[in-house]
Amino acid sequence: MNAPSDDGQRKPLPKLTISKGSRVVQEEREYTILRIIDLRRVIAREQASGEKVVLDIAGLAAPYRSNAEAMSAMPEIDLDAIPEEDWEKAEWRLKVIRPILEGNTGRTRQSAAQLAKDAGIGTTTLYRWLNLYRDSGLLSALLPTHPDGGKGRNRLREDVRLIATEVIDRKYLSTQKLSIAKTAEEIRRLCSNAGIDPLPAVTTVYRLIEKISGEEKLSRREGPKAARERYAVHEGSIPGADWPLAMVQMDHTQLPVMIVDDEHRLPIARPWITLAIDVNSRVVLGMFTALEEPSALSAGMCVSHAILPKEAWLERKGLRDVEWDFYGVMDALHMDNAKEFRGNMLRVAAKEYDIDLQLRPVKKPHYGAHIERLMGTVSEELKGLPGATFANPKQKGIYDAEANATMTFDELDDWLIHLFHRYHLRPHSELGTSPLAKWKEGILGGKGGKLGRGLPERRTDVEKVRIDFMPFVERTIQDYGMVNDEVYYFHDVLRPWVNAMDPDHPRSKRMFRFRFDPRDVSQYYFFDPIAKRYYAIPYRDSSLPPVSLWELREARLKAKAEGISTNNEREIFAIINKQRTIEDAAAEKTKSARRAQQKRKQQAKTRAIKKKELPTVSNPAPTSAPDVLRGYDPSKVEAIDDGE
Repeated sequence: MNAPSDDGQRKPLPKLTISKGSRVVQEEREYTILRIIDLRRVIAREQASGEKVVLDIAGLAAPYRSNAEAMSAMPEIDLDAIPEEDWEKAEWRLKVIRPILEGNTGRTRQSAAQLAKDAGIGTTTLYRWLNLYRDSGLLSALLPTHPDGGKGRNRLREDVRLIATEVIDRKYLSTQKLSIAKTAEEIRRLCSNAGIDPLPAVTTVYRLIEKISGEEKLSRREGPKAARERYAVHEGSIPGADWPLAMVQMDHTQLPVMIVDDEHRLPIARPWITLAIDVNSRVVLGMFTALEEPSALSAGMCVSHAILPKEAWLERKGLRDVEWDFYGVMDALHMDNAKEFRGNMLRVAAKEYDIDLQLRPVKKPHYGAHIERLMGTVSEELKGLPGATFANPKQKGIYDAEANATMTFDELDDWLIHLFHRYHLRPHSELGTSPLAKWKEGILGGKGGKLGRGLPERRTDVEKVRIDFMPFVERTIQDYGMVNDEVYYFHDVLRPWVNAMDPDHPRSKRMFRFRFDPRDVSQYYFFDPIAKRYYAIPYRDSSLPPVSLWELREARLKAKAEGISTNNEREIFAIINKQRTIEDAAAEKTKSARRAQQKRKQQAKTRAIKKKELPTVSNPAPTSAPDVLRGYDPSKVEAIDDGE
C-alpha cells in the first residue's frame, strides 16, 4: 500500500502492532482496533466516521508519520559499524525499560518515575526511550546519538581486543580460574608492555567477560560435567518455551529426493532445506530451499522468512489457498554449532532484533530434538514422492531414484509448502492438538481463561529485515570503486568515500561493509553514512553478466589451474561464458551440467524477485553524489531500468 499523498513526506512506522487500541491504516483510512477475531481478522472503528468494520490483518499498514519525525526518531544505520560500547549502552537502556515493556510494573507515572530514579535518569528520558523502542522494536533505536556523526569515537582497539581475548581464554576460562580483577590486571600489564596508551579500563574487561555464556564459563572453569548438570536440556523439556516465539530452533538438511531441471526434465541433484520451528507450538515459522550447500545466506534467509508475514510470498508463488499465519521476532534462536550459524552477520542482526542466540553443544543431539523430529517428518513424507532416495541400500532395494525423478526445484518447493500446510492442521502426537491450534491458543488465549501473548508485531520495514540478515564483506573504497574476488564495482555514491581514512586509526584506510546475496554478485549493498540508506553497487563494467559467488570462484580456480591471471576480470568472465556454453551443450547428457544450468536459472529468478523484495534500494546510480537533506529520498529520482 502506498503512503497518503503528502509529497513523499510521510512514511509508515517500521512495525505494525495488532492489539486492542492500536492505530492502523487501510487504504489511506485510519482505524482503531477494538477486538481481535482470529489470526487473520480484527474489528476496528474508522476514526473519521466512527463506523465499525471487520478488517483483514494482511491488508493493514502501520500509522504514518513525517519523514522528519521518522529520521529524528529512528535514523537508518549500518548495524556493523556501531562500536561495541554503543551497543552496550543500548542494551542497558533496554534493560531499564524492560519492566514496563513486559508489564512487570504498573503503568503509572509513579512506577516509571521510580524506574528512572533507580537508573539515574529523568522520567522524560525514560519515556523517550520507551517510545523509541515501542515504535521500532529495534535495539538500535536506543543507541546513543553523536552530534559529530560518530567520528573519533573511542572503540576497543583491535590490538587491545587481541590481548584481552588471549588472556581471558588462557587465564580466566581455565581450571586456573583467575578472578576477573586479576584477569583485568594481567590484560593491562600486557597492554602496557606493548606500549598501548591509554590502557583498557577494568570495566571493559568486565563487559567482555559478561558476553561469555554461563555454560561456557562453567565448562571451561569447572569441567564439562558441571556444565551439563546445570545447563543440560533434555528432550521435551526446553526451559522458557512456554509460549509461541519464546524459543525457535533452526537447522539444515539435504532432502532425500532427486529433482529434475526445468528444461530437459532430467535428474540434477538433491536440494537442501533450512527450517525454523517454534518449539512451543511446533509450527514451521520459516523455510529456505536451495541447490547450494548451507551457508550464512541460508541461515539469514530462513530467519528473515520466519520474522516476516508470509502473505506476499505466497501470493507471488500463486499459492493463495495456503494459510501460513505464523511470523514474528523470536525471543531465542537455538541452532547447532555449524559455521554458518556462528558468523558476525547473524550475531549482529540478532542483537538488533533482541534475539537471544543459543548454539547447541557439539555431539548433543537432544538439544535440537524438536527440529530434528520435524526434519524426520519431512523425510518420511518425501519417501512417497517419485525420485525419493532412501537411508540405506536395504530400504532402496532396486528403486532407481534418478530414473523416477519428476519434480523441478520450484515444484518441490511448492509441494513442501503444501506439506507444511497439512502438517499445521494435523494433530501432533506430543501436543494433543494441531500446531495451528496450539499457536492460536498461545497467541489469542485458550479455554479456562488462559491468556495469550497477543498477535506478534508485523515488521513493515521488509527491506531492512532482508538486508540485515545478508552476509557481508569489508572493503576499502578506492578511486576505481570497490573490488571483491577480483571483480570491480562502482556507483557514484561511493565518490565521497574514496580513500577515506579510518577516524580511529588515521594511518589506515577506512573499511566499509558491503552486504550481498551469494546467488547474485552482480551488485553489492552499500550503506551510505551520509544518506543513511542502502545503495546497490553494480559492476563497474556493465557488460559483465550476472553470476553467483560459487560460479565466480569456480572460474577463478579454473583460471589459476590454466595459468591465467585471476586479476583480469574479463578473462574470468570469459571462462564463465565458456563453461556455460559447455554446460548448455552437455545438459542433455550429464547431470552436473544440468545442475549448473538449473542453478543459473534459479539465480535469475532470484534477481527478478529482488526488485519486489528490496523495493527502495537505489539501483541505478545518480549522476553525482547530492547533498543529503532531511526529506530527500533518492529513490524518487526517475532512472533508466537496468534490465535485470
